[in-house]
Amino acid sequence: MQMATLKKVGKRLLQFGLPLLVLVVFVYYVRRDWDKLTAYTFRWDPWLLLVAFLGFLLQEISFGFIWRAILARLGSQLDLRTSLRIYLASEFVRYIPGNVWHVLTRVLWAGKRGVPRPVAFASMVVELITKLAAGVLIFALSLLFWPDIGTVSNLLHGTPIVMGLGVITIFALVVILHPRVLGGLLNFALRILKREPVLLTLRYSDILLITLAWMASWFVAGCGFYMMLLALWPGVPLLALPICIGIYAMAWDVGFVSFITPGGLGFREGAIVGLFALALPIVPVSLATILAILSRFVSTIAELVCVGIAYMGGGRQMREVQQEQAKQPSSSLSSSTVENSSTDIPITETPEQVGIEGGIGND
Repeated sequence: MQMATLKKVGKRLLQFGLPLLVLVVFVYYVRRDWDKLTAYTFRWDPWLLLVAFLGFLLQEISFGFIWRAILARLGSQLDLRTSLRIYLASEFVRYIPGNVWHVLTRVLWAGKRGVPRPVAFASMVVELITKLAAGVLIFALSLLFWPDIGTVSNLLHGTPIVMGLGVITIFALVVILHPRVLGGLLNFALRILKREPVLLTLRYSDILLITLAWMASWFVAGCGFYMMLLALWPGVPLLALPICIGIYAMAWDVGFVSFITPGGLGFREGAIVGLFALALPIVPVSLATILAILSRFVSTIAELVCVGIAYMGGGRQMREVQQEQAKQPSSSLSSSTVENSSTDIPITETPEQVGIEGGIGND
């Protein structure tokens, strides 16, 4: 009884404390760099900032479209409104440390709409792999523009090493995304984790199409990121556009794979500042710092708008999912689970031909 009460109190603290914590961190960084902010002379263009916000908003909405397409290729159909609501409403729990709580939330909510849990989980594995790969591909494409400007170009005296690295990365990722290669790498990782092997049954063309969809999403958000830089510093050249797109995509990947802070807070911003120093030294470090913090703030506002609309459209269903989450056992797991840190996500049904076949979680 006491344990149940503690869990309930803990959930309430997470629900109300985490948004407050994110706000406090934002205020801290802004206050820390306030001298740089006031010392630098630039103008705020509200219209360009609005365009940037719309870019982040469109990317957030596109996530639900892409996830729905993944589900369709795995044999499960959701109507557009439902898939968007499920995806967007589950996204904000990414700010809980561990970056995995949105998996449980989305699997449970999709199950309420008739999607088998193995299918829902498989869709998220495919989503994760293709989304991260798309970010790296976009960054690799942006490397083709690095020799024209940047600290790295000056250090290499114009040699096409960076461009060559970009081309090699692109071809390597295209090969890695082949189901046989990708499945082998995934099973190698599972053996290290002492998990049962899986069988990737998606076609190569499906994986490439999904990855291209993510790349289009990153392109939209990257354009918004460039517009934000342009709003703060009108002197930025047009050549910086592809570089900004690549920086934003790669910084998101860095933030996602960092399981230390919620939502990659701090890691994404650090990656943005570091990559700007290498690729666009014409942008002052103080301005890059401001841009990194501002992009986090604006993208979070865009996410909150989408989450708010999703919650308003499906409050009853979300409460049902939260009740089912409360019933999940904390110590005893079913025969097939996904474990990450202290998070255990039961996947009770037997996996079938759903894109990823096999049990995950049996020692």
